[in-house]
Amino acid sequence: MTTLKAIEIKDTIHKSQNILLHCHPYPDPDSIGSVLAMKKHLESLGKDVTAIIGDSDYPTNMTENFPIERKIAKKNFFDLNLEKFDLFIILDSSSLNQVSQINKVLIPKHLKTIVIDHHNTNNKFGDINLVDESAVSTTQILYELFKEWDVNIDEELALYLFIGIYADSGGFKYPNTSSKTFKAATELVTIHPNYHKTVFDLENNKKEIEIEMMGLALSNIKKYFNNKVVLSIIPYEIIKAKNISKDDATEGLIPNILRSVSGWDIVASLVEVEKDITKVSLRTRDEEKYDVSKIAKSVGIDGGGHPGAAGTTIMKNIKDAEKELLGYITNLFG
Repeated sequence: MTTLKAIEIKDTIHKSQNILLHCHPYPDPDSIGSVLAMKKHLESLGKDVTAIIGDSDYPTNMTENFPIERKIAKKNFFDLNLEKFDLFIILDSSSLNQVSQINKVLIPKHLKTIVIDHHNTNNKFGDINLVDESAVSTTQILYELFKEWDVNIDEELALYLFIGIYADSGGFKYPNTSSKTFKAATELVTIHPNYHKTVFDLENNKKEIEIEMMGLALSNIKKYFNNKVVLSIIPYEIIKAKNISKDDATEGLIPNILRSVSGWDIVASLVEVEKDITKVSLRTRDEEKYDVSKIAKSVGIDGGGHPGAAGTTIMKNIKDAEKELLGYITNLFG
């Protein structure tokens, strides 16, 4: 982060009054934490802030400890009258497809946009872009922004920022976790020392459908390239036969479990959530050699993420999606 960029963002916020925030589809703790943290800060400045959950429902593993339903409206981008807003702060989203996947997102000319993100696939589509690929999470970037702006970080704000950092760092396991990450986390848990229950609830609050989907995923594994590439494949026929909803079909995906197997270098979960719509979640054990964000960006309509973890949507049936995915893997890595 540069001081000039922090000043530019602060000045733009100062000149604005009606500000929009959003969560990306299937919001994770970094998306939720970023929105809640920024909303709290903006409201402390006297701004009128609207935060929306976006395309998806409220994540059940966070509702107990976070005022999500009270602070974030159950609306998507296309439910809004954009004429009322003069600033849209787009957090933790690498492209406009991460604002909404319901339809094509068009930003009206009058609406100024600030993009704050940490994904290396971000195409810097805002009027102002703060994209720090070295940061482990967007909440870490916000922590550094708030420190530069001399924001008072109280217990509530500390928890919002910490949970995003904790989750997106994989519990401080992922490669982008740095001394800056630990410094931020140390200060935040000093301010909010009773973070343990929130972390426990985050990791131990699964729905029954997640366990069922995990079972289906583990029962439908295919191996390729001398077992170096492993895919879990669930066709729409199974989803339909079991009457599983589109949202529930993405629960319990297992790429992190697959990645834990030594020798399985590139892994992915493929689920045909609707006819001819296949959701793909990718992981790798060696992100320096196999950058799966390149795969995600090459295939599908909304691909992006990190070198070690990425996702996309392929608008094809599961067999054609599998073929296309394997083709891109071959083209990229041989």
